[in-house]
Amino acid sequence: MHYLLIGWKFKVLFLASCAVFPAAALAGAAFASARFASLSAAYYSLYCSRLGMLDTVRLELQEMVRGVYPAYFGKIGFLMDCAWQARFYETLSFTFLIYAAIAAIAFVAGAGGRRNAVARIVFVSAVFLAAGLFAPVLAIKAAGDIPVIGATGVLKFEAKGIADTIARLFGSGYPLPATLILIFSVIVPAFKIALCYLAAGRNGARYDAALKAIGKWSMADVFAASIILAYLAFGADKFTDAWLLSGFYFFCGYCLISLAAARLAAGAGEGADE
Repeated sequence: MHYLLIGWKFKVLFLASCAVFPAAALAGAAFASARFASLSAAYYSLYCSRLGMLDTVRLELQEMVRGVYPAYFGKIGFLMDCAWQARFYETLSFTFLIYAAIAAIAFVAGAGGRRNAVARIVFVSAVFLAAGLFAPVLAIKAAGDIPVIGATGVLKFEAKGIADTIARLFGSGYPLPATLILIFSVIVPAFKIALCYLAAGRNGARYDAALKAIGKWSMADVFAASIILAYLAFGADKFTDAWLLSGFYFFCGYCLISLAAARLAAGAGEGADE
């Protein structure tokens, strides 16, 4: 069934839904992208957990044991299927990320008047923030050499998201960093979105001062994204591989869209629609 989601029939249907129900298409595409990213991470994790050091040795020697250990080749098929599923769901995740961007453009383009346009931009930023918080942001795979045969075995795989990271830090006894991430990645952005929406409404000028004040914290969002990129640059070496998942792009999209929303919302509530 998932093959239908990347076929031309579904693309035509999605574009039609963007024209009629752009908000629903945006929310649905963002949710689907986050869901498929989580499925991809789950399959990668299953693949890497089953592909331990011993399995790596057997993979290297499979031609030698062919016919001697036939039951093992069923396991090889299972591992290969897990790897294929992981790549397929990752492709679906990025496909729906593009769908979400198209729906967002269609949703904002259909606005009438400045206040309505700002309100729609704020809604887009809220959807992107939610997807960026709950979708996996980056994947990390650690490997190690097996001296006997000169192969490299998978030691550990993790796909990290912002919400998951906060929960893990609290559960691991690190309340201070967990609280800081919670404040700057969840509470402040949510409060900023609420202020942007109120400032864009009628008589919203009263919220302009608060919006400008919280706007000083906008760089915290950008800083969080920069930390992720710095970690990727540091972690990519011979034994560690790290790559970005759709959650990162949703969160970066929120950072950029929220900056635009805050600028447009300031003064949008004064007088009638332009």
